[in-house]
Amino acid sequence: MIFSKIAHWIYIVLLLLIGLLLTVPGGFLVYLGGSPYYVLAGIATLTTAVLMIRRKPSAIAVYSTILALTVIWSLFEAGFDFLALLPRIAAWLVLGLWFLTPWYRQSLARGGDDADSEPKTPNRWFVGGPSLAAVALLLIASLQGYVQNGTGTVRDGEPEQLTTDWPHYGNTAGGTRFAAIEQINTETVGDLREIWRYRTGVEEDFKATPLAIGDRLYLCAALNVMIALDAETGEEVWRHTPDITPPDNHQYAITCRGVAYHQAPEDYEGQCPTRIVTATVDASLIAVDAETGEPCEDFGANGIVNLREGMGEHLRKEYYHTSPPLVAGDNLVVGGLVLDSQDLGLPSGVVRAFDAMSGELAWAWDLGNPDNRGAPEEGETYTPGTPNVWSIMSYDPELDLIYAPTGNANPDYFGGARRPFDDEWSSAIVAIDGSTGEARWRFQTVHHDIWDYDLPAQPVLVDVTRDGERVPSVVVPTKMGEIFLLDRRDGTPVFPIEERPVPQDPEIGEYLSPTQPFSSLPNFHPYRHERDMWGLTPIDQMVCRIEYRMMRYEGMYTPPTRGGTLIAPGNFGGFNWGSVSVDADNGLLVAAPMLLAHRLLLITPEQIAEAGPRGALLLGEQHPAVRMDEDAPMPEPREPRADDPYDHARIRYFGLPMPFMSRLGTMTPCFEPPWSRIAVIDLNTQELLWSRPVGSMRDSGPFNMRLGLPFQVGTAVRAGTMTTRGGLTFISSTMDRTVRAFDLRTGEVRWSADLPGHGQATPMTYVSERSGRQILIVTVPNPSWRYPRDPATGEYLDSQSIRDGEGGYVIAYALDDVNESQ
Repeated sequence: MIFSKIAHWIYIVLLLLIGLLLTVPGGFLVYLGGSPYYVLAGIATLTTAVLMIRRKPSAIAVYSTILALTVIWSLFEAGFDFLALLPRIAAWLVLGLWFLTPWYRQSLARGGDDADSEPKTPNRWFVGGPSLAAVALLLIASLQGYVQNGTGTVRDGEPEQLTTDWPHYGNTAGGTRFAAIEQINTETVGDLREIWRYRTGVEEDFKATPLAIGDRLYLCAALNVMIALDAETGEEVWRHTPDITPPDNHQYAITCRGVAYHQAPEDYEGQCPTRIVTATVDASLIAVDAETGEPCEDFGANGIVNLREGMGEHLRKEYYHTSPPLVAGDNLVVGGLVLDSQDLGLPSGVVRAFDAMSGELAWAWDLGNPDNRGAPEEGETYTPGTPNVWSIMSYDPELDLIYAPTGNANPDYFGGARRPFDDEWSSAIVAIDGSTGEARWRFQTVHHDIWDYDLPAQPVLVDVTRDGERVPSVVVPTKMGEIFLLDRRDGTPVFPIEERPVPQDPEIGEYLSPTQPFSSLPNFHPYRHERDMWGLTPIDQMVCRIEYRMMRYEGMYTPPTRGGTLIAPGNFGGFNWGSVSVDADNGLLVAAPMLLAHRLLLITPEQIAEAGPRGALLLGEQHPAVRMDEDAPMPEPREPRADDPYDHARIRYFGLPMPFMSRLGTMTPCFEPPWSRIAVIDLNTQELLWSRPVGSMRDSGPFNMRLGLPFQVGTAVRAGTMTTRGGLTFISSTMDRTVRAFDLRTGEVRWSADLPGHGQATPMTYVSERSGRQILIVTVPNPSWRYPRDPATGEYLDSQSIRDGEGGYVIAYALDDVNESQ
C-alpha cells in the first residue's frame, strides 16, 4: 500500500512536469504559427494530474482522450510511416501503462468520510481501447515495405566491353564505378564468403578504394603510405612510406582516397614504365615504380613534384591534396583542397597538368588569369582565393576533355566580397582541354553560391539514349540532391533544366541570383515542413518544431541570415565525394544521397573577435581581427578599400553551420528518417525505378547508444556505390558496419556481411588473373582511429577503444565455386 502511494505521487509529479513542459513551450509554438497539439496535450496532461491528485477515476478518461486524439493527429501528420509515428505515440503508450496496473486502482482508495459518490474502480478500457488502436497502428506501419517503386522498368541495352581490372579510382577514367563482370550475380551473390583480409598497419583514417591491374592491388593508407598487394592472396608485395609532414587542422588532412596508375608509351625506355602516383597531404606528387615501390627518380626531383610552387605564402593547412591525380593521356592532372575558412587571399584553386614521365608542368588553368597556362612569372603567383577542385575529376579520351567539379570562393556563406570571375566559375562543372588546359565549356549548378554547395562528386561519364539517339553524357551529382545530365561534348542539357525563382532578401551587403537551375531528373531534396520534425519524445519533437519556426526557411536556397536559417539539404549533401555509379550497359544511375539539414547563423567579424580564443578557432590565428593586440580597441566598421580585393573589411558576415539536432542532448536529428536513401534512376527516360533507406539503427540511437535495432533509418553515407553487370550494386559506407548487395532491378537486399567498422570508401571488384574468380574488395578503417588521444603521450583516452596497432582493413570476398557461376 505504501509503495502504491509513493508511486502514485511520483507519477503525478511526472505528469505535472510533462504537462508544464508541453504547455508553456507549446503555447510559444502556437504563437510562432505552429501546431496547437502540444499545448492542448500539455493542458490535458495537467488536467489528468489534477484529477489524480483529487483521486478522481475520470483521470483515466482524460488520458485516454489524449491517446485517442494523438493517434488521430499522428495519422493526419505522418500517415503510416512507422518511424514518424513512433515518437508521436510510443511515449504516451508507455506513460499510460500506469493506468493498467493494480497500483493505480489502489491509489483511488480513500479513507474517512467522503461525500463523493463517484465510482472508485475505473473502466480501464478507456486507456486500453486507444492503446490497442495505437499499437495496431504501429504494427501496421511497421509492416509497410521500405522500398518505394517507381513507374519505370529496366531495359536491356548494349553491353559494355568486358573488363577484368579496376585501373582508375572509379574503374573507368569517366568514373562509372561499373564493372562489366557477372560472375557474382543475383543468383550467386548469396554464396559470397570472405577469402582473405589484410591490415595496413597504419592506424589513422582509411578511405581508399584500391586499383587492380594484372595480379596486383594498389592502394594508399593515411599520410599517403602506398601499398601493393597480391590480388589473389592479399599478401603484401611492397610498401612505400613517404616522408610526410601533414597539416595540423583536422582529420581530412591525413586522408588519401586513392592512387593513380600510369603506363608509359611502348617506345619509352626510362625508369618506371608502369608507375603509381599519389597526390599528398603535404602538397606534392609522388611517383613510384608499380613493380617495386621504389621512387621514380626521373620524375620531378627524385620522384617528387612540389605542388606548392606558384602558390605564394600560405600555411600548410591551407592547401593540400586528398584525391588521386587524374590520368589524362600522358598527363597527371591535379586540383587541390583549399581550407574552408573565413579568410580572403587563400591559395589559388588552379588546376595543373604535369607530364606523367618527367613531372614537368604541361599546363595550368588559372581561372583568374586564363590566358597564362604556364607557371607564374618570377615573383608572382597563381590567382589567390579562386574556386578550387578538391574532389575527383573525370576524363574522356575520345574528346580529350577533362571534367572538373569546382568549389566556391571563401568564405562559404558570404559572397559579397567575391570577384566577378569567382562567381562565374564557382560550383560548376568545367570541361578543360586535356592537351592545352583551355576551358571549353562550363555549366554552373549554383549561381552565386553562399550555401557551401560546391561540387563534391566526381562527374560520371555515361552514354544515354534520347529520342532514339545515343548521347555521350556527363552526370553531375550535387550537394543539393539535384542530378544534372549534360551532353559532355558541349555542356548542353540532355533533358530540360529550368531556371526557377528562389527566395530573396539577403542580409545587407549580400546579393543573390534571382533564379537557380533545377533538373528535370528525380531529385533528393524534399521540402522540410514542421510536421517532418522528429525526436525521441514529443517534448524534443516540440523543441525541434519551435526551432524550425524560429529559423528562416523557404525551401532550398533560403539565404543565410543573422537570425538563423535552415539549410536543407545541408553542406554534407545530398551527394558528396562518393558520387554515383551507373549501369553503363543500360544507362541506369545508382544514387545514395544523404538527406541531412543544417542550421546556419551569420555573425559579424566584430562578434567573433570579441569571443577571444573561441573566435580565433573560427577565424584562424592569422586573421587580422585575431592578430590584434589584446589591449587594442576593437576597430570601427569601415568601407573596404576598393583597390584591395583581399581587404577583410569586405567580409561583413561569417557563417556558423551546425547539425540540426535535438537541443535536449538526445543526439537525434530534428527531422524524421530516412536520413539517406539508395535509388535507381533510368537516365534514358528520367524515371525513378525504386528507392529505399540505406543503413539501420544497429550501431546508432539516442545518446549515441548502440541499440542493435533493425529499423532502416538511412544512416549517413560516407562514400559511394559500385555496380556490376551481374545486376547488383554494392555499398559498404553506411554507419552500421555492413556491406550490402542490392538487386539493381528491384532494390531487394540479396546479400550482406558484417564489417569490423564503418566503411568510408567505395567497394571495387576485379577478376583474379591466377584463379579466374571475381573478387569483391571492401576497405574499412580501424575503429579506434577516431577516438581522442592525449596530445602529450599519444595514448587513446577512451578505454573502450580498440587499439591493436594493425591499422585499417582490406577485406576480399569471392564465390566458393567459380565454375558454377559462369
